[in-house]
Amino acid sequence: MPSRPPHWACYLAACIFACLHGTAVAQQSDPTEPEQTQQQTTEAQVEEAAQRERKRTDDIADEDEEMMIDSFQQGVERSVNATARWFDNFFGDGRSFDDSDYRSQGRVSLAPEWSAYNGWKLRSRFRAQVNLPYAEERFSAFIGRVDTDDYVVGDDGERRASVLRNVNSDSEWLVGLGFNPGQGEESRFSITGGVRGGLSADLYTEGRYLYQIRFTETIQVRTRSALFWRDSDGFGFDQRVDYEQTWGNDWLGRIALEGTSAERIDGIRWRNSASLYHLYTEDKAVAVDFWYRGESKAPVSDEDFGVRLIHRQSWLRDWFFVESWVGSHWPKSEPGEVREQAWLVGLEFEVWFGR
Repeated sequence: MPSRPPHWACYLAACIFACLHGTAVAQQSDPTEPEQTQQQTTEAQVEEAAQRERKRTDDIADEDEEMMIDSFQQGVERSVNATARWFDNFFGDGRSFDDSDYRSQGRVSLAPEWSAYNGWKLRSRFRAQVNLPYAEERFSAFIGRVDTDDYVVGDDGERRASVLRNVNSDSEWLVGLGFNPGQGEESRFSITGGVRGGLSADLYTEGRYLYQIRFTETIQVRTRSALFWRDSDGFGFDQRVDYEQTWGNDWLGRIALEGTSAERIDGIRWRNSASLYHLYTEDKAVAVDFWYRGESKAPVSDEDFGVRLIHRQSWLRDWFFVESWVGSHWPKSEPGEVREQAWLVGLEFEVWFGR
């Protein structure tokens, strides 16, 4: 008879069998666990890759948009400087100066707006001013499509005209040459002359005196007097008074009273406004603007009055502004017309260029 194996060998074989059986049972208890782990890892990698691709696409789109805005601004500035160089050549040899010597500055804007009274309008505004080196920098050339009375009477170049402009004002092209013999901190005097009205070639000239009085650190008064002559309108005079007061660094109130008398005006034409501005971040502001305008001897003396709520902010660049507004006004143009409330909304994109 064959001999039996020793007891310790049987015990060892039983332990090995139990271990192998436990491993097999464990593997059979969750056969999909490695596959699930691998699938989850693959999905996470795919999602991460998709996020990277979306971010890359967004970055490319932002770069293209910003490059388009930069190219537009630089193109406008180059064109203005080139035009100034051409004009300045009449005073001397322009080869002695490069484009940077002409130091152009200005703004260009596009503003669609809607009024329940006037319907849709698309307003465009362009203003550029450059110094002329050969004219000893006391002369400056300008070209623009702006509100006629605001520009000819004289509006500060630093003012954002879109905030206080007349809602229903018309605009036309102006081309001219300015002379600035005195530029002080409290007073300034300038003379301008040129052509307005585009192809209609309406000649004009204007002398303007600006005087500013600061009563306190927070209160100041500005007066602006202008005597002008236009080929189509004859002689005229305009007087404007602005009262401004600030509260801290983020609140500004302004009251503006303006009257114009000219041969083409029956009586006095007035444009009055009261505005309150609040700068709630470094590059964002809100304002409320009340206006009232009319003509004393016109068939309807009170042409229009209303209120607007305005929001303005810089976007993408510190020289690119987006302005939106909503408001209500009560216009009337004919004596027999019933004055009714009319809503108005608008949006403006404005680019500043130069120094």
